Amino acid sequence: MAHQSYAKTVLTKALEIAGSGNASCGDISSALFVQTRAQHKRLLNTLSDLSRTGKLRRVGQGVYAAPLGGIGKPPSMWQRMWNLIRMRKRVTVDDLVELGEVSHAYALECLQILVRRGYVRKIQEPGLKGIWVVVKDAVEAPENVDKAAKLRELRRKKKETITGKLDAIDNAVQSVRNILQNLEDE
Repeated sequence: MAHQSYAKTVLTKALEIAGSGNASCGDISSALFVQTRAQHKRLLNTLSDLSRTGKLRRVGQGVYAAPLGGIGKPPSMWQRMWNLIRMRKRVTVDDLVELGEVSHAYALECLQILVRRGYVRKIQEPGLKGIWVVVKDAVEAPENVDKAAKLRELRRKKKETITGKLDAIDNAVQSVRNILQNLEDE
């Protein structure tokens, strides 16, 4: 019989307790019969690792839930940016580039969208880099509707192109069938 890893055991128990809701560290600790400080510290570190890899979603201090996109699916870049901004409360573009592992342009675009939507505000002091501060906190990342609209338009154009090419192929096949029909009639 194969031995299950500690992380897998913690993940299974956390998801079982959370169901469609939330699971606190205390609930998970009790369910796994954690008794010592060392064991509890190991549990907290494991929960943190599971959250970082996207297998669990941290919804508050010591509170976890199943990930939004399904188990094992890492958070999107947009979600990572929002999580970093919420955790830090004050960020620079360089913070997001370094911690979120995204390009400078993407981090700046993300912040500009959040400013337009009223979630963050830019504070610019003379001679210093801009600092963005959270003004409206939400657990779930605000939907990136700007990007979604661009992607919808791109998909629409691709669909038109493909449909046009399929129509051309259909016309060519029909033309070949007509030629074959004419050959049979002769």
